[in-house]
Amino acid sequence: MDAIRVAVAASFTADPIDETLRHWWDEWDLPAHTTFAPYNQVFQALLDDGGPLAGNRHGVNVVLIRVDQWPDAEAGADDLADAVRDSADRAPVPHLVVCCPPPPGNAGDPALAAAEARLAGALSGDPRVRVITGVDLATLYPVPDYHDPYGERSADVPYTRTMFAALGTAVARAAHAWLTPRPKVIAVDADNTLWDGVVGEDGVRGVRVGPGRRAFQEFLLAQRAAGRLIAICSKNAEADVLAVLAEHPDMVLRPEHVTAHRIDWQPKSANLAALAAELDLGLDAFVFLDDNPVECAEVRAAHPEVLALALPAEPDAVLPYLRHCWPLDVTEVTDDDRNRAERYVVEARRRAARAAAPSLASFLDGLGLVVDVRPMTSTDLARTAQLTQRTNQFNLTTVRRTAAELGTVDGEVLVVDVRDRLGSYGQVGVVVHRAHGARLEVETFLLSCRVLGRGVEHRVLASLGALAREQGLTEVALAYSPTERNRPGYDFLSGLPGVRRDGTAFVISVADAVAARYEPQSVRPAPAGAETAARLAPPADADRVHRTATTRSTAGQVLAAIEARRSSTPAAAVDTDDPTEAQVAAIWAELLDFPPTSVNDNFHELGGGSLTLVRFAVRVRDDFGVELPVDALFTDAFTVADIARTIREHSSANVDELLAELAQLSDDEVRALLDADR
Repeated sequence: MDAIRVAVAASFTADPIDETLRHWWDEWDLPAHTTFAPYNQVFQALLDDGGPLAGNRHGVNVVLIRVDQWPDAEAGADDLADAVRDSADRAPVPHLVVCCPPPPGNAGDPALAAAEARLAGALSGDPRVRVITGVDLATLYPVPDYHDPYGERSADVPYTRTMFAALGTAVARAAHAWLTPRPKVIAVDADNTLWDGVVGEDGVRGVRVGPGRRAFQEFLLAQRAAGRLIAICSKNAEADVLAVLAEHPDMVLRPEHVTAHRIDWQPKSANLAALAAELDLGLDAFVFLDDNPVECAEVRAAHPEVLALALPAEPDAVLPYLRHCWPLDVTEVTDDDRNRAERYVVEARRRAARAAAPSLASFLDGLGLVVDVRPMTSTDLARTAQLTQRTNQFNLTTVRRTAAELGTVDGEVLVVDVRDRLGSYGQVGVVVHRAHGARLEVETFLLSCRVLGRGVEHRVLASLGALAREQGLTEVALAYSPTERNRPGYDFLSGLPGVRRDGTAFVISVADAVAARYEPQSVRPAPAGAETAARLAPPADADRVHRTATTRSTAGQVLAAIEARRSSTPAAAVDTDDPTEAQVAAIWAELLDFPPTSVNDNFHELGGGSLTLVRFAVRVRDDFGVELPVDALFTDAFTVADIARTIREHSSANVDELLAELAQLSDDEVRALLDADR
């Protein structure tokens, strides 16, 4: 994977977020790095043609703002929405806007909440942008003590490390959703997963569907509404499981919500392979959820590309667990996503019609196939980006693009809609082309596997030939880059009459392109199978997903993981018997590029800058209970020994001040304080 750039613009000093981002890039093995726009220049960064956001070509642009800093929150929301859209027009990467919390005194201000909602509403529907409001952030990663007055006074670092861990995790999670593939199918077990009990022993009405199980089923329906298919994979009697779905009064998941099922006594790995073949999907598109870790292990051993997750045994713990399984996060829901489950119902009717037809040719003639090749519009952006990112088999060059990148393509983008007498396939194809010399050069040509074997690719080529003829061109050149999974594209190109190779392109005359027709074989060839594609897919990292969902689900846990990883790296030893000097040296080793090796090492000579200085001061406040004055920080005499001495002096001063205050109290007031402390 190419290096990913996360460019951050913030209305406050946001550099402390980087330690959390670096943790997540390491955790998910993403080759990413973070760059920061100049301090408190959000609008300038968004509108600057030469800035770090405009120059980002692969990654994510992030905007961290505090609505409470705007003199007019409503106008600020409108202005920021305009600036974000302007930036998204120029930078071909997704944009994430995070509304960060105000100081506690302003928390809950309805005017601020209204401004955040206005901003989110203004940018909704734009697939290039996602907005995380303060409510979203607090729901996903709540942090009670998030404000740091000392850090804000010192260097406009307004949040505690725990809050920066929450912000960094929210940013990393959004980037992960944009930059990594999403599963298409959730296959679930039945007994003690969809319900409590064993239907074969307890009976259809005897199994229990409590609040935790209903919440899980509602989660599955939300995933279905977002475009994922729901399948059941269970060792059971088929009639019993289907009866629970249809008849149990407490069930939320019903038979019409299940796209496919395999309910028998075969190994679940074999049944998942059968489901993949039925749905014409690779096994790497599957998530398998089961209460039994042994079943999950069996699936992982047979099909490591399946994301097999063992759910918590306690029903009430299932939904919180799934909410922190990052691969199940949804970015943009398109019309195609909403209609996906229904399309599979229609596809079942097509399979039945195919089985009843005397030949493939007669079946195709009876379909009444209509293929519409048209220019892409703004409403097609999200689905078009999805197709470029997900399509592997008939994808001639496998060029992946985000919605933002589609707006900067050198050439025209066409989309392909297909329907027949049984229903619509939706938008199933993308073509990117441009005229060059006497040729129509096709840089991208892809089709969803659900329309392969019907001659759609030939009709698209004929449309491209007609387009080239209208422009007075003589040839159509289709670029091809071989991959492990796009052999169907090669078979199509190499089988065209009159085609010839020219470097990496397949070239055909305009006349031959216009005349392209599909000639079905008497025996339909097997499609590029799901199992073949699955074996070539990388294994799913279930352990990493499970670890994130169980031990990284709160900001506090994330910060603890960062500290644990840091403490596992041995720091350079500093020879001292003074515990304050030893603690200062340990903090410097965490914060600086070069750890100290002596109590006489200078902070600035080891690479410490002004921001690192503030972070050190915050650590001193947290670890020693001492707030160092500015003049104690910004001095050239800043060695381990010097600052340790300063900390001791201020610690003594704090104790002296406390004793002086206590001396002014009466015995009754002292007793009252002691009682309150108990």
